[in-house]
Amino acid sequence: MIVRTEATTDGVAAADEMHANAEIAVQFLTALFDEDDLILFRPIETWTEGGRKKSRVDYRNTQYRRAQRETLKGTVASLLRKAERNPLNLFFGSCPRYGGNGEFDLAWQIRNVRALWTDIDHVSLDEVRERIAKSNLPEPSIIVNSGNGCHLYWILDKPFFIDDVVDPPAILTEWVEKDGGGKKARKYFLQGEDRVYLDKRQNIPTLSPKAQHIQDILAGIADLVGGDHTTDLSRLLRLPGTFNRKDQRNGRDPVPTELVECEPSRRYSLAIFEPLKKPSPEAERAKQIACIPLPRPRTTSASKSDRLDELITVSATTEPGRRSEADFAVCCYAVRYGIDKEDVWRRVEPIGKFADQGRTYFDHTWENAEDRVRVQTFERLEQRANPTNSVAADEPRDAGDHLHDSPGTKKRRVIQIDPSKDPVGDTMHQITNTLLKSSGCFSRAEQLVNMREDVVTPVLTSAELAGLLNSYVEFGFVEGSRFQYKPLPANYGNTWLNHPGERGRLPVIELFTRNPVYSEDWRLVAPGYDPHSKIYYAGPQVSPRQGTFHLEKMLHDFCFKTPGDRTNYLGILLTTVLIPHFIGSKPAALFNGNQPGLGKTVLGQITSILRDAKTVETASYNPNDEEFEKRLGAIVRRGASTIIIDNAKGRGRNPRIESACLERSITDPILSYRLLGSSESIRAENSHIFCITANSPDVSRDLVTRSVVINLFYEGNPERRKFSIADPEGYALEHRLEILGELIGMVERWKASGMPLASTDSRFNKRNWGDIVGGVLQTCGEPDFLVNSEEAATQLDDTRREFNDLVLSMADHPRGMWTSKELAEHCDKHGLLQDELGDGTLRSRSTRLGLLAGRFVSERFDIEDGRTATFLRSEDRNGKVYRVGITGEVRNV
Repeated sequence: MIVRTEATTDGVAAADEMHANAEIAVQFLTALFDEDDLILFRPIETWTEGGRKKSRVDYRNTQYRRAQRETLKGTVASLLRKAERNPLNLFFGSCPRYGGNGEFDLAWQIRNVRALWTDIDHVSLDEVRERIAKSNLPEPSIIVNSGNGCHLYWILDKPFFIDDVVDPPAILTEWVEKDGGGKKARKYFLQGEDRVYLDKRQNIPTLSPKAQHIQDILAGIADLVGGDHTTDLSRLLRLPGTFNRKDQRNGRDPVPTELVECEPSRRYSLAIFEPLKKPSPEAERAKQIACIPLPRPRTTSASKSDRLDELITVSATTEPGRRSEADFAVCCYAVRYGIDKEDVWRRVEPIGKFADQGRTYFDHTWENAEDRVRVQTFERLEQRANPTNSVAADEPRDAGDHLHDSPGTKKRRVIQIDPSKDPVGDTMHQITNTLLKSSGCFSRAEQLVNMREDVVTPVLTSAELAGLLNSYVEFGFVEGSRFQYKPLPANYGNTWLNHPGERGRLPVIELFTRNPVYSEDWRLVAPGYDPHSKIYYAGPQVSPRQGTFHLEKMLHDFCFKTPGDRTNYLGILLTTVLIPHFIGSKPAALFNGNQPGLGKTVLGQITSILRDAKTVETASYNPNDEEFEKRLGAIVRRGASTIIIDNAKGRGRNPRIESACLERSITDPILSYRLLGSSESIRAENSHIFCITANSPDVSRDLVTRSVVINLFYEGNPERRKFSIADPEGYALEHRLEILGELIGMVERWKASGMPLASTDSRFNKRNWGDIVGGVLQTCGEPDFLVNSEEAATQLDDTRREFNDLVLSMADHPRGMWTSKELAEHCDKHGLLQDELGDGTLRSRSTRLGLLAGRFVSERFDIEDGRTATFLRSEDRNGKVYRVGITGEVRNV
């Protein structure tokens, strides 16, 4: 059921409209509470003044009501009228109150929780639904649009009772005279006959384990969906059916707080949410404070001993009802200045409450004093480390709308480490928690990476990890009685980087891309991180486009040798949007020109623009594989996903382009290059497009079989050619999204046609790359995909060219069968394959010829008269023999 308010804000709301809004509020409240529950209603005005947030609580109209329908209708209607007249926001307590009149409104006084909730600021409903889906949380029972974000509620199938602690004491108020006149309130509760004042932090009771448990679950939910981290049990939230009147006194129009969904039948066991449990910031802070060392006992100076005597005298003469405060002051002073505990006990044992209640009371007061000194030390160190982070004491925080610190003033967390006490595993866990809170850290190819906008940076060394963490957290080290802030030491950093369990807690990126892509289930992935496919798309939404206007215009003036060469290039561009299907299973693009200046590098850079939204640095081919690997690794580490090896050519006596590093880089599922000066490796999933440009090169057979050849051909001086687009790269950059939309449109047309596969005869067809890409091209009317594969293999592979000559000479020879020895003698006679066979005896050359022949068994070679020769091998009594089979027509590929 979806319920929305359509209230107007002109003057006092009409009676029927007020009634409708009250009904919405009552529907919400009766779904959330049991009729015996006591609900707190608190009207608050919020506004901005001088750049600071201000608030005013209307205590006179603060009310406590049972969750009974008729009672609630009258209460809400009355509050709506008052809020209309005095621009007030209406808030309610998210948990039932133990009692009324403001005596039981603090988190440690809550005893009953009926629902879990989170408050997400500055988001749309669509974004909230997307976050819920990605988080794998169950559907909320209630969704409220607060006018500034959304509130989500999950109703529990049975209430969670905080029954591990006694009934809470009531909070009372004492009015005391202020120095400048007037009175101020001091809140306290009674402990026996003594008043325990809550304006002193050490007097505030801590949460019981059950209460802390439920708050930690709330913190985990908030962290999972980006909710507000103010998750205390006394939380106030906006009431649906009312208006968000934030800053109305400054002219801001009220915004309705809408009940979007309300399904009370959606009830869930708490056990579903308990795995999300996460220490709240308050719990983390308490743990850090507990690590603060206390001053060691030392010889007491005369002046400090005199001051202690003064405090003891005050304690002895304080009237009953206020003695606890004086006793606490004695213990705090002694702890702060390292005065021996037993010495203090001997001096206070005969006086006041110490005499009445004995050693147990003294020990309890001393422990509280130690806690207080730790808190003061922690706050002093925190202030010293971040002097600009203090917030004025009079700065109010809106109930229901948490005041977020601006980026320039936001406090960084402190992770405190006592190497003598703290397990290293606990520190590793805290480091991972910090990385998770940053929302930009992921595990990619089993390494930590940091995402900032569209830049992915691998974190490979302890120094890099320390620098990253320093953006979010400070490390404080306890060394005996000293405490100091230091960067994360290398031994801790290296331990985390080599800790697969902690890295495994990070979300995993299986593909990072700057261009839109289709997931393996053929969904067009939305921008951002998609946890289902584990794809991170760092780019804008791109919609399919009809036709290929911009593609045609961009490629019109390139001198592709045949239509098939142009189609091959389109196949490479289509691969960029289909890349999740072909990780480590897509060929390189080998741009082969008959002369320089034909635009081979430009085509490579256009590929890079579509992939990375920019041109990339190029690499030079280096026959020294070790040096070549360093160059490729540096490019991959800088985040480029297109690698252009420009103007590749051999050197010296080895003119062939042959690189084991490049060959494995094209087809390995994970790229891995050694980091310079380190034992670490640069790693990334192999979604990279390798582009190789060359002019009539001699290319190794293995590299040819891993490439799609795109031939460019021009007769004459290419400098005299004129492009209708003066700057093709600039055109690609300007119309990048349109071109990507056209490529997506081609895939969508193929999907609409039933996703037919082509039947390509390509040397490279891992994971059906050729059949899928060919199917898209065929559906879109692009001709001759991969038709030139055999021709290219012959043209670029010098060994294959010579073996082609050998096969043709065998086809015209009257001998039918050949042994490897006879073929070796035939090669010697006609000067074929001399580099491959080398020097040596006839026997050794025959052996090499047999090994070489095995590479070409069953391959077909075209004869100029239209026939096809197939190189064949068989066995007879003399061993392996070779022959050539002739067919009368050229195979249709």
